[in-house]
Amino acid sequence: MITINSRLASQNLKIGKSLARLIQGFIYRHLPDAEHEGYRHEPSGKIFKRTNFDFLLNGADLRVRFTSYEPEFEKIIALAVLKDGLNLGKIHILDTTVAVSEHRTTQSKARLQGCVICSVQGLLGHKVFLEPQDSRHLEMMKTNALQRFETLSGRKYGGEFELNLLRQDLEKPLYFYYGNNQTPAKAWPAVWDIKALPELINTVLDAGVGGGCMNCGAGFLETI
Repeated sequence: MITINSRLASQNLKIGKSLARLIQGFIYRHLPDAEHEGYRHEPSGKIFKRTNFDFLLNGADLRVRFTSYEPEFEKIIALAVLKDGLNLGKIHILDTTVAVSEHRTTQSKARLQGCVICSVQGLLGHKVFLEPQDSRHLEMMKTNALQRFETLSGRKYGGEFELNLLRQDLEKPLYFYYGNNQTPAKAWPAVWDIKALPELINTVLDAGVGGGCMNCGAGFLETI
């Protein structure tokens, strides 16, 4: 995992809604075109990416984390930042540092935390974002993880797979914007226990799970 810490020269509240797109653009500039296009899962037709990121903007302090199913891509992004800094268009970035850490596991059990977007179509045609405590959220999360594994590995998953919700933060949902979208996606911080082969757990840690992965900074899970 690559962790980039930097500081904005000045605070600008309008940056928040476009920041995900700027970070995504920076990453894609340094990766092969195929990573932007993604990989299609058959027969669902869903597109999955081999990379993911999240970010946290606290005042002027910005933290970006990047992971990849292809470890070489993490090296590429780290070297790009070291060489040219974190280039986010016209935003002036100061004091950029890069840290590399191991986020993958060799174990068949792990405790994961993060924000996972899962939604269904409401009666009026709008997306309804599900809380992790909704049983549909858990099933969609499991399906998404398996489809992502099949797409990126090119084979079916043949091991055990258990996923159980431990807790969620009901009072502090997070909102995820992309581009000029005025209606944000919504997810709640939560913690899950997962029991599966390490290769499936690592696929989730490398490429995320749920909606918004490599798009608006969602679906990024870490072990605790």
